[in-house]
Amino acid sequence: MSYIRREESLESMAARAINEGLSFGENYAFFGPELSTYHKRMLQDTLARLACGEVFDVRDDECVCAMGAALVSAANNLQPGYGNRVLNVCTYEDFLISTELEDLRWFILCWQSFSLVRGQVRARMAARRLLAEVGDA
Repeated sequence: MSYIRREESLESMAARAINEGLSFGENYAFFGPELSTYHKRMLQDTLARLACGEVFDVRDDECVCAMGAALVSAANNLQPGYGNRVLNVCTYEDFLISTELEDLRWFILCWQSFSLVRGQVRARMAARRLLAEVGDA
């Protein structure tokens, strides 16, 4: 049996990052936990950029991380260690009595997916720039 690796195109990944960023931003605006005072000031600008599809702006890096940390913390407050568990273990089969905890699990997974694809697109774009520079040299 042979295995053929098919890599997702950069265009497809960028579109996915934009879609996931839009969805995550909308949900966080309505349902996300409150951030610390410092990040709270940044949140509205970050949400506005996500809503416009500007999901790769480096000014949002710190706020996007803080949003994820707030989600994990909220889940940990409901069930100690569970937010971290969601990030590190497959939790799809976890039986949760709390709908709030289930909603946070889903929210953390959305954030994680968005953060991952956002970083992957940036890495690919940086790799392309580097290869173009090497080719020009």
